Amino acid sequence: MVWVSVKQRLPEPFVKVWVMTDSGRKVTGYVKGNGEWFIFCREVAAGKPEVIRWEEP
Repeated sequence: MVWVSVKQRLPEPFVKVWVMTDSGRKVTGYVKGNGEWFIFCREVAAGKPEVIRWEEP
């Protein structure tokens, strides 16, 4: 698949995708129903990163 910018569009809510953070970390996550990102990796999520790109697995 191709990396998609979050400025271009977001994935469907609650669909697990790969995300690239502003710190360069690649982890899995999804968009909640309210448009907020949920990151599965607690270590990465603790830093409150900004998601800049995503791709489907």
